Amino acid sequence: MLIPFIQRLLSPAAQASTRRNASVPAQLMECADASAGQDPRHAAELRRAAIAYLGVVH
Repeated sequence: MLIPFIQRLLSPAAQASTRRNASVPAQLMECADASAGQDPRHAAELRRAAIAYLGVVH
């Protein structure tokens, strides 16, 4: 579930829109906030992915 989401975020089209709108970690955190009430484990996965992305990119 998380891998396809990250692949979509890292696709060329998503990267172009990401540069215009928000960073990948910000999008992951927004999704985590949105899903926190319904699926806390998925929200935690998204937060970990955002932190991991920051560790790789920066």
